[in-house]
Amino acid sequence: MTELDMREQMTDVTASWRVYDEISYRKVESTVLTGGLTQIRDVRSSASDTIKPFVAIAPCGGPVAFVYKRPSTNSNDTKYTIMIEHLPKLAVKPKEFDRGIVIFVDWTINEDLLLVTEDGKYHIMNIFHYNTSNDVSKQLGESVSVISSACTFKTNQGTGLVALAKNQESFITVKNVYSPIIQTISPSADLRSTISAWCVIDHAELTIAYAYDNIIATCGTTSRREQQIIPGITDTIVKLVSSSNYKSIAVLRDNGDVFIGSRENIGSPQSFVLKYSSNNDKAKITDIAWSGSDTVIGIRVKSKVWFDLLIINGKHSRPMTEESRQAISDDFLYYTSPVYLTTEIDGIRIASGRSLDFFQRLPDEIYNVLHLLSDSPGAKLYSAYMNYKYENQMAELLLNQLKSTRTTNGLEEGVKQCIAAASHEHDSKIQKILLKAALFGRSFLCVNLNQPKTSVRPTVSVINDLCTNTIRNLHLVNNLHHIDISIPITYKQFELLGTRILIDRLLRRNLHEFATHVTKLLRMPPEEGENRILVQWAVQQLNDPANTNEEAIAESIKKSLANVPGIPFIDIVKAANQAKKYIVAERLLDVKVSLSDQIDMLLTLNKRNEALDKALACGDTDLAIFVLMRIKSSGDVSLTDFNLKLAKLKNLPLSLLLQCLEERDRNNFHNELRKQNSSERERVAYSHIIQRFTTAITISDQRSELISASKLFREVKNDTVAQLAEDEARLLSKQDELEKKLFTIQLKSLSLVDTLETLIIQYEKDADILRKDFNVPDKRYWWIKIQAYAKKNAWVQLLEFGKKQTSPIGYEPFIDVCIRYKRIDEARRFLDRSVYSLKLDEKRLPFMYAKVQMVDEAIESAMKLKSLDALHFIESTLQLDEARTARVRQAIEKLHGYGDNPLKHVFGFLYRGNAADD
Repeated sequence: MTELDMREQMTDVTASWRVYDEISYRKVESTVLTGGLTQIRDVRSSASDTIKPFVAIAPCGGPVAFVYKRPSTNSNDTKYTIMIEHLPKLAVKPKEFDRGIVIFVDWTINEDLLLVTEDGKYHIMNIFHYNTSNDVSKQLGESVSVISSACTFKTNQGTGLVALAKNQESFITVKNVYSPIIQTISPSADLRSTISAWCVIDHAELTIAYAYDNIIATCGTTSRREQQIIPGITDTIVKLVSSSNYKSIAVLRDNGDVFIGSRENIGSPQSFVLKYSSNNDKAKITDIAWSGSDTVIGIRVKSKVWFDLLIINGKHSRPMTEESRQAISDDFLYYTSPVYLTTEIDGIRIASGRSLDFFQRLPDEIYNVLHLLSDSPGAKLYSAYMNYKYENQMAELLLNQLKSTRTTNGLEEGVKQCIAAASHEHDSKIQKILLKAALFGRSFLCVNLNQPKTSVRPTVSVINDLCTNTIRNLHLVNNLHHIDISIPITYKQFELLGTRILIDRLLRRNLHEFATHVTKLLRMPPEEGENRILVQWAVQQLNDPANTNEEAIAESIKKSLANVPGIPFIDIVKAANQAKKYIVAERLLDVKVSLSDQIDMLLTLNKRNEALDKALACGDTDLAIFVLMRIKSSGDVSLTDFNLKLAKLKNLPLSLLLQCLEERDRNNFHNELRKQNSSERERVAYSHIIQRFTTAITISDQRSELISASKLFREVKNDTVAQLAEDEARLLSKQDELEKKLFTIQLKSLSLVDTLETLIIQYEKDADILRKDFNVPDKRYWWIKIQAYAKKNAWVQLLEFGKKQTSPIGYEPFIDVCIRYKRIDEARRFLDRSVYSLKLDEKRLPFMYAKVQMVDEAIESAMKLKSLDALHFIESTLQLDEARTARVRQAIEKLHGYGDNPLKHVFGFLYRGNAADD
């Protein structure tokens, strides 16, 4: 192998790169579609004309949805056809949708299809399910009747939705479409024109940027900014788009010009910079989308069969020059079918015709290692490996450059950079070369020739783990690209998804076997991996419409899963009940299902006698009571039938029968019990207390139960418990008054201490009044107050509170609460002797110094007090150096020398003197 061969191989690595205007990028042809876009034709037009569909590409290698309305002579016909592609192992048949006029289509993070209709509703469709029973339709507020546009945003909480009302009076927002909490945001400006474009620019605070004419303004739930008039813009702004990290905004105006600005600079002068101008060309940019967060892709339509994609640098704030404009216009990607774009966190997916491509600005991790002119440690290590591979002595020279005289930080950095470059590379052959280069460099980290005695380097184990994890994850990501799996995600997208979501996506595609191999590769625990997959497989068998023989289904599941440890069969039973496969549910109940779960499911299946027999057979009276009460609480059981059921149960213990009777007709039972035996009053009183926490719903019901209990306790001379019941009733009344007064807090079911703490956090004056009403002692109230301040991070208030009158609990609790919340700097403030010198407890001072890591002060104060307890506390709590450890132990030995009598040394001296005289 010659040096020429090595140079050719190093050049081939970068052959797919394209560089212009300081942008290095690449396009990967990831998937071939089966022709969803080419099948959508207008039957009334020529074959070259197409109906413009809604195209939604799920992020992170998900499926593609085509939603289109078939031409019809009836103008009121709103039937749409939904075609799903990019699911090779799951043949999803076209679906029909006729629940309104569709204005927006997208995917949720759970890979459910989301359709928004003009009538103010959104619809979630589970495309993987066999029927439409899981489809959900929800209204975007009662006052919203018509909406004009919508968009989604993704957060850790789920998929959010924002819609603009057609009258443009408000934006309607939902942070999670599965658990909707509707909020309304009104535009911050007095609109004199129509809103022409808008987008979400902050998903955390839910801030929206919108444009009318040449003005951009913002509105949100918590923040508003000044309006931004962009200089030089006279045409209408037709599109606003946020980058994947929501930090930058791209603006497209009607004449095809593109501006880019920062979210944080909206409202400041020249916050948007012109990045591309069409110069009144006939073919102008008609749509834009972000590629990650650093590049903007513009679609330029030249004809019905020619579509250019222009690449605009969004990474820096330099304005357009004539040279950069010419470079953008000359260097482009072209397609011969309509183009649809979807932003990813590290690139953009492009659907056109039968192709689904992935475009990406070249990551810095790859550029810094593989670029021929790069001098980074990773590039040197890669070059050293290639020279070593082709037996070139240049490898030794490059390694010597990486290894300094004392350390090998350059070599460590080179290994890490090669691993990072491999993880961002798509080509498996290049991945292998980069990983081999990293392993080549790692072999020189194991021994430090300059210091053989300390040759074990702590970073080697870290790099070993990094290499192992990266190789394993790349092996998984490359297999996900296989045509039978078709989840073409990048390494960065894999890290974003996480293993649990990835397993969920594989299961929804019926790839159970492959998912099992993934869990074994990633060494996931059975309850999160293999067992969960087996349960999902069983549920899949239940929901498959081809499986109609319930006995066969139950036998198949038993045979496959009965001997697998840790399988939660109760989950399968519940799924069978939900799928209305009741025979399967009954057959699986006796397979590793706990008795309580069996009884609960039997009651759900309306098998009451069987449930009661099982409860009585086990001898658990509480479980039997539970079954009887469930039977009684069901609305279809009359009181007579219930009494007959009790009468027939001859083996029911008498005490259990009495409890059932008490629950059935409680008031009559109590009256009869008190008539027969006055000593049962205390039992009845406790029954009122229990009732207050179980079935009493309203405040008045709870108060009446507590007052009844208090009267009975007074009658039996149990004044202590009676007073507690009265205080609890009084607290309920106060909590109800405060909730009606303050509106924003929930106090019901809280104890007095929790109520005070909640009020201190938000309404301190009301807390002080409540404290006086209940005569809370000073010591206890101080404890409650310092804990409340700490919970709401009110450290300034806590400090000021400590400076007031002398603390009845001392100042050590202040320190303890600061340390509990890891605010050691705040804790040290309470040891400032210039402020607290007369307030600090000298005997506790060493312990307080030790808790805040003030070692020398703790030792000095402990020795000054001659406190063995303090010295032992310091020695066991703090990590001391050798000098301080010796000092503490010397002080302990010295104090031990005194013993119990400090005069024993004097007596010893006198004793020795007397012995000498003798």
